[in-house]
Amino acid sequence: MQSVEELKARIEKVDLWSESTNDDRCDNCRFYKVLREDIGYCIHKEVDMVVGGPWWCKLWAPDQATAAARASAGNAQSAS
Repeated sequence: MQSVEELKARIEKVDLWSESTNDDRCDNCRFYKVLREDIGYCIHKEVDMVVGGPWWCKLWAPDQATAAARASAGNAQSAS
């Protein structure tokens, strides 16, 4: 079991926030696994805890759907 102090240290280390300032959110990160609506689990070894869908941290990496959508949007802008 993780102590509160361990969780606080992990939150600070990964710069975890309860909301994102853009479209990069935990629920479109490749490390996010859905538990139920708006709550999931981050499987990144440096986070390894329950997180909210709208949250964000500096380890964010796009999931496949987000990466594909952004690549498609980028290609559409390049073609115009």
